[in-house]
Parts: sequence; C-alpha cells; structure tokens
Amino acid sequence: MDFVLIRLDEVDSTNNYAMARIQHGGLPEGTVIQAMQQHAGKGQRNREWISEPRANLLISLILKPAVISHQPPFLLSMAVAAGLRAAAARLCQQDFYIKWTNDLYWDDRKAGGILIENTWKGQYWQYAVVGIGLNVNQREFPPELPNPVSLSQITGKTFELQDVLQEVYDQVIKKYRDLQGGKTDELLQEYHAWLYRKDQQAWFTHAGERFQGIIREVLPDGHLIMDTASGRKTWAFGELEFVLDASAPIGD
Repeated sequence: MDFVLIRLDEVDSTNNYAMARIQHGGLPEGTVIQAMQQHAGKGQRNREWISEPRANLLISLILKPAVISHQPPFLLSMAVAAGLRAAAARLCQQDFYIKWTNDLYWDDRKAGGILIENTWKGQYWQYAVVGIGLNVNQREFPPELPNPVSLSQITGKTFELQDVLQEVYDQVIKKYRDLQGGKTDELLQEYHAWLYRKDQQAWFTHAGERFQGIIREVLPDGHLIMDTASGRKTWAFGELEFVLDASAPIGD
C-alpha cells in the first residue's frame, strides 16, 4: 500500500514533529514520519527511547480515528500492537509477544515499543499520532538497557529499513481497518493469543513489593486482570512492573 512518507535525517522526536505539523494545518491520514536519528525519542511513562542512528525503525503514523471515537481508545493501542507483532513475526519467522501495555517482546527481550498521543475536540477524536520504535539492525545496546534485542540479532540478517517500514505499515493499517470495520472481538482474541505471560505464573512488583500472579486478560479500556494469592485484581497502566529476573533484588 502506498503512503505519504516524510523522512527526516535528524529530529528530536517523530511524535513531536507530527504533533507540531498537526497544530499548524494537519497531515493526511496514513502519513508516516520517519527519522534516521532521534535526539529525544519518547517511550512510555516519559522514558527515553535510545536508538543507534540509521539502524532502527523510528516512525510516527498519522491516523484520524473519528469513526471509532465511541469505543475505548485503548482498542487502537491493541490494534497497533497486534499489527506490529504480526509484522515482526512475518519478517523474522519467529514468535513475538505483546507485553502489556504496548511493548513488543521476543523471548523475554524487548524488540520494540509504541507510544500513541492523541488530540481531541470535545468527544471528537481528531488525530492519533502512533509512535513506533523497532530495533532492526542494531547489534550493541547501552548497558543501562535491561533486555533489548533487535531483528538482526534474532535472525542474523541485515534488513532494509524501508522493507521493514512497509511491512509494519501494512500490518498496522490492516488491524486499524479491522477495528474501524467493527472486528473488535477478533482483535481482542488476537491480542490475547499473543499476550506476554498470559496464563503463566510470574513475578511482578507493585509499590516496591514483589508478588506472584497470573495474567488472565486485558480489558478494552486497558486494565489488566490478574489472579494472585489474595484473589483477582485489576491493574491500571503504570501500577505494575514486570520482574524479568526473579533472582534480582527489588529495584534492579
């Protein structure tokens, strides 16, 4: 599928660039902002997205989701995550998983992430700026990153970034169109089929306390449902941390 591409050699953040363009006249739906290098890439919870220049996919996709304004906005996050997961799986011929809320995981290691920023006018959903970072050809990462992995490390191959972009775009747009077409049940089923640690006993932390739980589902509004020793609990985004190494001290 063809799309409008704005490619930037350097930028602070593709999401920042896209939001500025929207505020000064807007952009067509389906426009992709791609950066070869970001100086202030943004991840979830105000964390920095660190990337080697020209090695990885750093994009923002412009969507106009007015037709789904009546649905929980998190369904769009689910659709994008499902599309990114499908693209990585097709590119690598490997299983990838969606870590709640919107990280892409392979074998307990983070391959990508999503950050969606929205603009509203009353209850009218004007724009969704879908920021996607995908580790593609980077082979070495800063030591402060706990568990990164790239498609190249997984497969031993070097990828053409534009081929990766096309695959990601096609799969994300496909899931987005499915959502617009009312295929919500199918989307929820796919998201849960590839939900990281679903139905597995695992360690988590909340407010500095470590505990075991079993993820059961994620609701359309984004809340996570988990069974614990003290009963079934519901968690909002930001309340829960996954423990990747159960032997590590709390805080590592």
